[in-house]
Amino acid sequence: MKVRDIHHAVLPETNVDELCRQNAVVSLRRLLNNKVRPRNVKLFESEAAPAFAECYGRQPHSTEEIREAFMLSPSYRMWSAVNRAAQEMIWVSVGEPIYRDLQRMEQVAKELVERDDKLGSLSLDPLYNPSPEVADIDIHLQPGGYALNKSDIDIVSGALYECGGNVFSFGQGIGRNDSKAAVITRLLEQEFNGFIPKKILDIGCSAGAASAAYADKWRDTEVHAVDLGAGMLRYAHARAESLGVAVHFHQMDASAMKFEDGSFDFVVSHNLMHEIGEEKRRAMFRESFRLVRPGGIVIHQDVPIRNQPTPIHEVERDWDTHYNGEAHWSTYAQADLYSDMISAGFSEGSVIEHDLTTLQGLANSRWYVISGRKPF
Repeated sequence: MKVRDIHHAVLPETNVDELCRQNAVVSLRRLLNNKVRPRNVKLFESEAAPAFAECYGRQPHSTEEIREAFMLSPSYRMWSAVNRAAQEMIWVSVGEPIYRDLQRMEQVAKELVERDDKLGSLSLDPLYNPSPEVADIDIHLQPGGYALNKSDIDIVSGALYECGGNVFSFGQGIGRNDSKAAVITRLLEQEFNGFIPKKILDIGCSAGAASAAYADKWRDTEVHAVDLGAGMLRYAHARAESLGVAVHFHQMDASAMKFEDGSFDFVVSHNLMHEIGEEKRRAMFRESFRLVRPGGIVIHQDVPIRNQPTPIHEVERDWDTHYNGEAHWSTYAQADLYSDMISAGFSEGSVIEHDLTTLQGLANSRWYVISGRKPF
């Protein structure tokens, strides 16, 4: 299976100086995530709560007051400012090589998708207006957001997503040989009797890394993938062709897809739940149930920010909602996803919430997964 840090023809050709800047950002983010951020909850007790008590004569009670108290801590404000700056530095470090090399990248992408022997396909909908709750936000500060699309050959959003995502992930401690798709295939092997799907739907595929990984893992499996951004999908399509795998990409909204009922054996999403609002997420669950065949499996994977031990931990983990363009971060973290899966049509006995390690099995590097199997 293709791993996270793979090379293909559509990637920008990064020079030594650009690579050094990216590595510097990775190092800074590892410092912030592994050494500084773990102290934030303790700072609440030593700096934030005392400062709040000095102002108001009492301890903070609500989440809003806890957040206000955090911002009264000089050490927390320093971490917050540097963390925001480090996130912005990601996009500068990957944006420079992308825009410098863009003409070549676009030409390579064009040649790949116009080959007579290409393996997959791309279907764009010129009438589709991407959902504002995603398209109007620069999610995790990605310039232009997921729906950036300035021309009929634009691939910038996909390139930014893949390159920026790598720098972000390495800064979180996720290894270069790790893969969300590989974690899910491991789950299928271990807990679903080695289930091998014949037809897959990857919802919210972004730059197509997981889609291509599934197509590489199961060469006889038909893989389809949907996303809302035309530029994202152009990049994903060219990327898959460069890697020599067959994926069929479609521009669709996750809450209302145009496939027939029971079209797929396996429906999956990666890091989508925290990028969409409550109603769209519930509609996506219903669509997942509708589109999977009887006996088929649905798996939705996302970041492990749910089930924080205290309100202080919840507020600290909610930083991304306010300062990192993650408008639905808290909505996802607090959602009753189990009940939402039941409401979508899955039986109680079939829905399972999983706490999974990455391939490397690092204690602080995990994934949240919820799965369901459609009854026969």
